[in-house]
Amino acid sequence: MSRIAYRAFVLLACTVMCASLIAVRPLPTLPNPANTQGGTTLLIDGPATHEATAPAAVRTLTPRARAATMNTTASTRTSVDVEPTQLVRAAEAALPTRMPFPAHIAGAGPALRGTLVAQTERLDLYIGKQTFSLDQISVLAPLLEQLLRDDEARFGTTLQHRVSIGFYRAALAPQRGVRGMAYTDEQRAELYYRPFEDPERAATIAAHELGHHLEAQRYGEGDQRAADTILHEGLATWIAADRWLPMCGATSWKARARQLRDAGVPLRLLTAERSGADNAYELWASFVDFVIERYGWERFDTLYRSGRGRAPGSSDYQAVLGKSVDELADDWRAWLDE
Repeated sequence: MSRIAYRAFVLLACTVMCASLIAVRPLPTLPNPANTQGGTTLLIDGPATHEATAPAAVRTLTPRARAATMNTTASTRTSVDVEPTQLVRAAEAALPTRMPFPAHIAGAGPALRGTLVAQTERLDLYIGKQTFSLDQISVLAPLLEQLLRDDEARFGTTLQHRVSIGFYRAALAPQRGVRGMAYTDEQRAELYYRPFEDPERAATIAAHELGHHLEAQRYGEGDQRAADTILHEGLATWIAADRWLPMCGATSWKARARQLRDAGVPLRLLTAERSGADNAYELWASFVDFVIERYGWERFDTLYRSGRGRAPGSSDYQAVLGKSVDELADDWRAWLDE
């Protein structure tokens, strides 16, 4: 009997030890919070084509919450901002980024007409009627936040307030053919698209309009309102290069200007809009690239602030850079073939 008792004791001891080992083994790795959905908060990675970026927290709204935001004012609207979870913050800390991860700005941007669809770290997205769908804008939300970060990294300026972006039918554009407008003094932007058009192209225009908001952040509202159109529109297009240039099949603004020249577009700064707004913006972006490369950021900033109105060529080029705008245009055209 003593042998049987001893063997039973050994078996019991082994069982207890195995249970202890199982109890203290490392817990399985938690799944990445990105690409998981729960309730009304959707945590989504940035675009797969952008390397080493932190996931953006995006809040999408339930139909009831969307209905509550329609036709309301900023003073009556319920705040729907969301703070990213600790898991998301931990994931952000573990990932290398192109620049410090931007702080979440709590609260809400200006209330716009239509329906509030989603909030990212710093953007509130609205839609009106006869434009993109709720689902399309919800999918677009993390891309727009990422494009804002790309703009900031390129320009070296960080947005310090929330911006509301509204998507509306093309008929509401202030002028025929206008795709986007930035109202920097009101912390909002509007884009004008039809339901069947490509949201990815709209994202490129959004990056441009966010560039204007970064201009206002860097230079102040007064200087931005008085900026020479060549620099004002050229800089916002230059800032959006990561989206804009691939759309043109170009690798640089210098290369894009050469493409336009070879296609017969005149390389004229003061009258560039006669060849179409897109062509003008791209030529002006190339000129901005030339000035930054040749003279540096400090003198470019001074030149931007010297604007005396929206008229092309109204900045004080002679005082700041020592040459007239016509002389600089000649230098720019020669630079294209260097």
